[in-house]
Amino acid sequence: MSKYLLQCLSCGAKITDNYTLDCSCGKGGFFRTVYQQKSFNPSSENTLWRFQEWLPVEKPASVGSLGNEKQIFEGYPGKTVVYKSVYLGKELGLKNLFIAFNGYWPEKNAKIVTGTFKGLEAPPTIRRAIEKGLRRLLLATAGNTGRAFAEEAAHQAFEVIIVASKSAQERLWTTQEVKEENVKYIALEKENDYTNAIKLGKRICSEIKIETEGGARNVARRDGMGTCLLEAVTEIGSLPHHYFQAIGSGTGGIAAWEAAMRLLEDGRFGQVLPKLHLAQNKEFAPIFNAWLERRPMITDTDLTLPVEKITELFAEVLANRTPPYSVNGGVFDALTATQGEMYAISKSKAIAMSKFFSSTEEIDIVPPAAIAVGALVEAVNNEKVAANDIILLNITGGGLLRLKEDYDLVPIKPLITLKHPNDPLDEVSELLIKD
Repeated sequence: MSKYLLQCLSCGAKITDNYTLDCSCGKGGFFRTVYQQKSFNPSSENTLWRFQEWLPVEKPASVGSLGNEKQIFEGYPGKTVVYKSVYLGKELGLKNLFIAFNGYWPEKNAKIVTGTFKGLEAPPTIRRAIEKGLRRLLLATAGNTGRAFAEEAAHQAFEVIIVASKSAQERLWTTQEVKEENVKYIALEKENDYTNAIKLGKRICSEIKIETEGGARNVARRDGMGTCLLEAVTEIGSLPHHYFQAIGSGTGGIAAWEAAMRLLEDGRFGQVLPKLHLAQNKEFAPIFNAWLERRPMITDTDLTLPVEKITELFAEVLANRTPPYSVNGGVFDALTATQGEMYAISKSKAIAMSKFFSSTEEIDIVPPAAIAVGALVEAVNNEKVAANDIILLNITGGGLLRLKEDYDLVPIKPLITLKHPNDPLDEVSELLIKD
């Protein structure tokens, strides 16, 4: 018997997982993983797999090639590192500020070599796919997810097809040479955004019959991201009162909410869900706009920024025009359940916050993480958090400058480039069907 089932949040049905993304009821709600193991008992292993009882895989992944159990280095795949802030907390007058660092900072034992918390999603997603008999997946990406999956595909001898705008190309790299049999990058010209990459990805999956990775509908991605909160609870000993993160799709916020519900069910770590504090670019903030009015729907009035302006955003990767906001189990439900807050952080403030964090904590961070720091500062200034509250700040990526001291980054280059998401797929079909 499997250690978990999938429960549809629209109709309530529980089913056995077959890399299932959508319920047959047709109502569109998310699946949520229901684990047999109700108590939280992480192992002592110093990797992401210490939480395998609450990940939708039957056993941890082999690394290097199928059936090869050798780990490429101690601590792979990397996990979140949580520590109590001294300097940033002091600057903000916060006595219990904990930082969840997702990136590369070996001096703190942080070993996510892609420098992004997407490295928490890729290992369980690819392992789940392999266990369910799949040999490849397609994913659309704004960059960070693509490089995390490319890195992991090489380790698990799996194939990923990456669809991304060339505007994301600088974020597409690995720390090792990857073979074409493991990673295929199909690009759109730079004037396209992430939403156009999603459109093209859906076309390829439909017309060429490629399995989609699933995005927010993929329970392995959400539960992988949820390990950030699980790691925090092992360090703190209880659930935090507040959880801060920058979001594009909002999947990370959903993941934190779902992980918190499992910990509440355990009963040993608190009785109240952490309040979600989620943040976006001020210049493009559809979830912020909708939540400000407590609307359960995002409308066209929330999406007025022209596509060609997306690349000018401080945190371009957060620009998602179709986030899972209204779906059962989506962002609106997560914010409602946690009495959450949304923030819109300007480019100038985010730049200042990046410098502020680096000067206090002595590590570089990615643009979305600076947006989250800005939200925390705004919450402090507006007295939405108290000095003694337990606060978890999710730094969703960092240490890229530190990473370059130890690794030569290998760019992922496109094999095919299309001008528009509606262009003919003849060349793409030839590339993928020959496999």
